[in-house]
This record gives sequence, C-alpha cells and structure tokens, in this order.
Amino acid sequence: MGTPAANLPTSIPDFTSSGVLPPYVGSDPTVLSGVSPYRTTLVELVGRFATSNERKTILSGFLAYRAALLAIGLTGLQWIDGSFLEDVETTESRSPNDIDVVSFIERPAALRVDQTAWEAFLAANANLFDINRTKTDFQTDSYFVDITMGPAAVIQQTAYWSGLFSHKRTTGLWKGMLELPLSIGQDDAQAIQFLATR
Repeated sequence: MGTPAANLPTSIPDFTSSGVLPPYVGSDPTVLSGVSPYRTTLVELVGRFATSNERKTILSGFLAYRAALLAIGLTGLQWIDGSFLEDVETTESRSPNDIDVVSFIERPAALRVDQTAWEAFLAANANLFDINRTKTDFQTDSYFVDITMGPAAVIQQTAYWSGLFSHKRTTGLWKGMLELPLSIGQDDAQAIQFLATR
C-alpha cells in the first residue's frame, strides 16, 4: 500500500513572511470561505507539519489525545493554534513545545441534562481535562467549550478563544488557525498511518 493521501491537495495556506498562517486568503477578508479558522483534515495536518522529530512527537500525542476523547464519547470540533502552527524554527530558532487546542464538545446524550452526572464524568476522566496532565501525557495544551451551556455562554467563549488564538500573544500579530472535526469516522487512523511514514 502506498503512502496514504500523498497526493491530496492541502487546505492549509502557506506561512506569511512573519512565519504565521494568514488570517485570511485572497484579497477580501469579508469572504467567509477565505477566513480563518481553515477547515482541514488530520492527514493534511500531518502532511504539512510533521517536519521534525519534535513535531512528529507532538502530533503523535495529539492523535492519542483525540482517540481518548472519542473513546469516552465526546464529539464536536477543534480549533488548533499555538507555535505549532508557526514557523518558529525560523523566526525563533526553536521547536514548538506542544500544540494548542480548544475543543468545542457535545456531551454524550445521557449527560446532557443531568449536571451531577456530567460533573462525575469530568472527574472520572480528569486526565483529559487537566491542562497540566494533557501537556505532559499528550503534548497538547487543551481547553474545552461545552456547547450545551447555551447560546450566550457559547458565544462568549467562542469570542474569547477566537481573539486569543487569532493573535500572537507576544506581539499581537493577527494570524490564522485551523479547524478539525472531532467525530468517529474521521481520518484519525489514516493520519496515524501517514505519520508513521514521515
């Protein structure tokens, strides 16, 4: 079997001269299809960013993290950002330390109404919700938005993460991010296989 998806086009734009993903592509930032976050696939993510041993280790951890979330029944979508999506090897003479992820999650059906059961679920899976543990165990700086909180809370949280993820913390530079679906049947297995060939 050949390299999985070796000839697939990428939906991830090139770095700007500042070493970041552009906040939009094309000449008009009001065109929705050209603005960040850019929807992509795991295979595209691996194909673009598995360029060093350090990056491959981070990707391996992130893929394991996704598998763990799916195994406990969490679905939704993820925004990806941080220095992992930057050309920090050139601009800062270093490798990225981890990958930054905010997961917009939908609770399993049995946990959507019962808040006590949801809190027990979070406690039972604390290793996936504790930032320090996910950094250590999965090289993933992870955050969550529970989309069952209601429209006002979800809008507030989305605005917060959009503002934070779309700018470099140190300089305020406007930049782009990526979006991945989090659901069974996505290309996780293919991405794991692809990463092993890189």
